[in-house]
Amino acid sequence: MVKVKEAKKGDLLGLDGRPNALGGPSFSYSALEMFMMAPDFAVLVAGDSGIVVYHEGKGGKSRVLLMVGGSVSDLLRGAEESSRRAGTAKIALEAAPGSPALPDLESAGYRRAGEVANYFGKDRPALFLEKNL
Repeated sequence: MVKVKEAKKGDLLGLDGRPNALGGPSFSYSALEMFMMAPDFAVLVAGDSGIVVYHEGKGGKSRVLLMVGGSVSDLLRGAEESSRRAGTAKIALEAAPGSPALPDLESAGYRRAGEVANYFGKDRPALFLEKNL
């Protein structure tokens, strides 16, 4: 188990441009810095791994936008705790059908709630997954 913490600016360099394990876009240092400073976002790190979560607010849902690195289970626990603190009732994300994170997501209780064609680009669908908190 790796300790999950709020990212500092120095942590962002290790996340800059790294492939998104969910299959979506990666983010630049400047985009990650913007997320880190926005009140409705959480940028969390666990060792050399990271996750970006957007919180809609009390009673709404949280949405995972980016997951990089291999500490999937630790990052998910951190994202869920951050979501609970924000008062959201559900956490959701989109992942490519071939994402290496899918087994960890499903074993952590994330359930498939649909599929979106061409979500990540032409002929690149996404699975919509969610978990009640």
